[in-house]
Amino acid sequence: MDARHLIGMRRRLLIEWLILVAALALLSTALTVWQDLPGIRDINLRAYDLSMQAARPPSPSPDIAIIAIDDASIEALGYWPWRRSVHAALLERLHGARAVGLDLILSDPHPTHPQDDLLLAQAIARHGRVVLPDILSPDGRQRIAPIPALAQAAAALGRIDAPPDPDGTLRAIKIRRTPADGGPPLAHLSLAIAGIAGQKAAAARALAFPPDTAVHVQFTDPADRHALYPYAAVLNGQVPEAEFKDRIVLVGAWASGLGDHLSTPLGGMTAGVAILADTVQNLQDNLWIRIAPSWVTALAGLGLILPVCLGLGALSTRRGLAGALAASILFLVTDVLLLQQAGYWLPPAGILAALLLAYPLWSWRSQEASLSHIDAELEQLHIPLLPAANGLDTGAASGPVGPDTLPARAIRLHQAVSRLKQATQAQKETLSFLSHDMRSPQSAILAILELRRQSPERWAEEAVLAHIEQQTRTTLNLVDQFVQLGRAESAPLNRRPVYLDDLIQECCDRRWPQAEQRGIEVHFEARHPEAVASLDPELMGRAIGNLLDNALLYGPADSVVACTLEADGQHWRIHVQDAGPGIPPEQLERLFTRFQRLPGDADKPAGSGLGLAFVQTVAQRHGGRASCVSAPGRGTRFTISLPAAD
Repeated sequence: MDARHLIGMRRRLLIEWLILVAALALLSTALTVWQDLPGIRDINLRAYDLSMQAARPPSPSPDIAIIAIDDASIEALGYWPWRRSVHAALLERLHGARAVGLDLILSDPHPTHPQDDLLLAQAIARHGRVVLPDILSPDGRQRIAPIPALAQAAAALGRIDAPPDPDGTLRAIKIRRTPADGGPPLAHLSLAIAGIAGQKAAAARALAFPPDTAVHVQFTDPADRHALYPYAAVLNGQVPEAEFKDRIVLVGAWASGLGDHLSTPLGGMTAGVAILADTVQNLQDNLWIRIAPSWVTALAGLGLILPVCLGLGALSTRRGLAGALAASILFLVTDVLLLQQAGYWLPPAGILAALLLAYPLWSWRSQEASLSHIDAELEQLHIPLLPAANGLDTGAASGPVGPDTLPARAIRLHQAVSRLKQATQAQKETLSFLSHDMRSPQSAILAILELRRQSPERWAEEAVLAHIEQQTRTTLNLVDQFVQLGRAESAPLNRRPVYLDDLIQECCDRRWPQAEQRGIEVHFEARHPEAVASLDPELMGRAIGNLLDNALLYGPADSVVACTLEADGQHWRIHVQDAGPGIPPEQLERLFTRFQRLPGDADKPAGSGLGLAFVQTVAQRHGGRASCVSAPGRGTRFTISLPAAD
């Protein structure tokens, strides 16, 4: 590949790299900005849950206690709902609490004991720090509040509506929510409790969140929950009142099938009063999980994508893949650590999508850029567009491999490397051929001329000219064979259907004068008029002729050279059998290699080593092969095997 092609390839790889960086940056930014799309949202929600589970949850606050309406309490006090006078009695035991949150919906008067509503209102008023819940409907148009007597007696009201995410898991609440009628924002029950409990700093932090902003709750470990007391045990005095002194007390449903139970990121179903306790603790200790804005996540993605792409462009394929995977893992670990240590979390879907796509996209584009240049080089080397089978340059694919696929290009590249190796070997052999075989006749001519010049009386002109003619013919014969071998290796084939009987008969007829001169009978009997093969008749005729020439050269006088044609499955086999001295076994392996000569004697000099190489080359280019069977003293049989035409 010359410098121009190298510069072009590097320029294209740089352009591909810049396009990759831009595409991944746009992808990451788009998925970050449009993270509410269903698929992206689901990935982010699942990643958030896994991050919450991987992080260490906060320990429950000792300042918060839960009085649970559990199964044991229902069994002790009777079927639910209880009379409201029971709740009034419970409040009389909680005067030491800093604030009490009754997580009970009291929006309707008691149907059978309306006087109990007054008793409960009086107990709430006497306590002075009781917060009651109300609910704002999902559309914000309807507010479900406690009955007026209870609402007036309560120290404050707070919302407990907290719709879960589309997958049914509760992850965030709205500290303040604006009704549809445009009224003032309504505080969450946790914010109302913080105000009554005197937690001014916590309330101020909560009020810093804009109205209708969803804040993510950091939930405590379900296995290590807040202090829990059965309702009946507290009511019956089994739990000392001192247990609730200066604590925030939350009263709510806990029993199975009673009240609201929601799924949280930590897994399992959690009672609503436990979620309220976690919300109060988040407000008190500022534990909220802050979700990074889209622009921060987009910048973080760019900060990861750029070094990963730099690594892909500079490192090996294996190290580039390892770098992309390491960057993805590092980002996930860092995201979990940020969540645990700083309460900050980056939605990972956009960043992970870009990081995980970086390697396959770069591999694809860099491969295409590199292969396009390889294709250009292979075209200059005249490697066929499709892999050839067994040296057959028919353009037919070897197996179900398309011309533009990686396997096809790999085969073409392998062919190019093979040709390069062959060309290197051929160069060495050619240099040897030129330095010895081609120079020898010329040296002989120069030598005889010098002898003639020095001793003209000893060298008659006729003898000198005869010697020069002999050496010249030898040189021309070598050149002709060398040229013909080169044509057989690289020239396009002029294929057409040929009747093999006719071709073999024609080759035999052309050798009649040589055979007659030595008293050798060339025998061929046409028995297969249906024998047809698609081939270049000129090249194949010369190959068969080379075998006949060798048989006539090495066969003894008054012998027979037998040509036969036989069918073997889907192939035709052309045999040329002589009665010569045979070939030793150690010479059979390299018999068809270029410049490998058969031994000669005084009457039959060694050949050039090109004739049999020509025969093998022609056979292979036609999808067949040449072979030899011989033994000393038993003659030699050469065979050309060719695929039959359809």
